[in-house]
Amino acid sequence: MPKVKPKRSNPVVDMTAMCDVSFLLLTFFILTAKFKPQAVVAVDVPTARATVTPENVIVITVNQEGKAFISLKEKVTRYAMLEQLDAKYGQNYPGITGLTQNQKEFFSLTDTWGTPIEDTKRVLSMNGTEFKEYQEKQMPGIPYDSLHNQIGDWVQAARYATEGNIKIGIKADKNASVEYVREIIKRLTEKDIHRFLLITTLATGGGAAEEEAKAEE
Repeated sequence: MPKVKPKRSNPVVDMTAMCDVSFLLLTFFILTAKFKPQAVVAVDVPTARATVTPENVIVITVNQEGKAFISLKEKVTRYAMLEQLDAKYGQNYPGITGLTQNQKEFFSLTDTWGTPIEDTKRVLSMNGTEFKEYQEKQMPGIPYDSLHNQIGDWVQAARYATEGNIKIGIKADKNASVEYVREIIKRLTEKDIHRFLLITTLATGGGAAEEEAKAEE
């Protein structure tokens, strides 16, 4: 009796579900990706070997000409810092009092700031194009001389905003005079701030390094 051979058929794999999952993952990664913000102040920092990663830090950047700028990572902290500056020092700087909600939001979206406090309201009234041009060509830096210690006021406002839970970093161009950094440190010590981070690049390769320093009281 002849054997009956079963009919063989090629299996069919439905790839629809896998394609749907792939496109969902791709969409998720595109929507959640964060691009590195363009550096407003370009500095070529010196090298070091030690490395520390502070979670919450306000960075004072000093360029080759000695202009000082501040930057904070968190939007909420920047907003709170501006409000604290107005609350604590508004009587000394009329240019920062009476800011609108839109102006405060504008400031909170700005990674790097380098404007004298008395000119804050005017700068925050600029539109996006005007502000970008101001950042790239006209930003004068924050005063930190003996008569106008605005760097110290900003740092203190950041400390009030975070209830002291913040570190202070100093990042200077390697071609900047050391006197600029000394002057910044002096202004910080006037505000009873004696610990800060000196931010450099790693001598052995890419990345960034921070060395903790303590100013003599």
